Amino acid sequence: MTISKLVSNKEFKQMMSRKVYAENHEQQQSMKSTLLKAVEKAYGERYWRLKEGTRQAIDMMCWFASERGFYFAKDHYFADRFDVSDKTIRNVTKMLREAGVMFTIYRRSSTQNGRSAPVHLFVDHPYFSHWEEQLELSLCQTDCQAEKDETPCRSKDESAKKDSTSYISLLKSFKTLRKEEHVLDHTFTPSYVPKEFIQAVSPFFDDAKVIDRLWRKTQRAYRTSSLNLSQEELLFIVMKSFKDTIFAHKHNRIKGSFDGYFFGTLRNQFKKVQEQSNQTSLETAVGQEQQYSFAIKKAIRTEQLPEWFVQQRQGNDQVVSDTDHDELFLIEKAKLEAILREKQHSLR
Repeated sequence: MTISKLVSNKEFKQMMSRKVYAENHEQQQSMKSTLLKAVEKAYGERYWRLKEGTRQAIDMMCWFASERGFYFAKDHYFADRFDVSDKTIRNVTKMLREAGVMFTIYRRSSTQNGRSAPVHLFVDHPYFSHWEEQLELSLCQTDCQAEKDETPCRSKDESAKKDSTSYISLLKSFKTLRKEEHVLDHTFTPSYVPKEFIQAVSPFFDDAKVIDRLWRKTQRAYRTSSLNLSQEELLFIVMKSFKDTIFAHKHNRIKGSFDGYFFGTLRNQFKKVQEQSNQTSLETAVGQEQQYSFAIKKAIRTEQLPEWFVQQRQGNDQVVSDTDHDELFLIEKAKLEAILREKQHSLR
């Protein structure tokens, strides 16, 4: 929600002097993930249809806000850095304000009695309650125009004297915006989702919509793998990938979203199975080729041997070694050469 609260330079310096909530990189990464999850929930499935540059800009907003609960970088900064338009960034902040994820206030201009750069506060940050009290956000007017009166909001008692209908409680409106719809538990999951998958996921996400979304991601990853697996084989890989993702989530190893990490783990598992399958097929083909070549090499063409040798071999039960076979062949060859010489001599 955008409110016409103007922050003086002194107040802004006090905000900047506030001790950071995330004191190290790990804490900052964890808080960024918390804020990013609120953004993803506000967008729903549309979040993954946003351009990559837009998602990167949102990620950077959450990173900036992880320290003290707000950021004040201008629209053109994100637009230039992530190659998107200023309008795209404005649409993002507008959407998050309407969803109750973000509040926007303004710094007072140092040259005139008007507003300057915006300051965006994330509601899900632990410091938001502090800013709400310090800046008296719950007493500010929500529908006043900045062009008419660029002054800080008056107290609730003073404003009620002038127009009791022109002011509302910001906190009450926030609760209305953040009111969640009824969540269906895992028993409402569609029938095409395997029961084994539901049983494995429901202890962590007892939400039919979330379970269905995760299963759709498994199907998408499976289709891109070009594998032909049975239901049991597929479920085995899916369960292993889900457990790996849960382990990474519990140890704060997931930098982005849970769904994205789960999808990437699935693709890596399917890739390993594909590589193992290709290697097995190659080894099988090589083995068959070697067996075929060995069989050809050991085959003996009996029609090329002399008749007396064939008869002798058939009547002899003793195995003839390769060396004896070569000697007999040379003897037979010498006999044939002698017979040919005698016939040539008689013809002369």
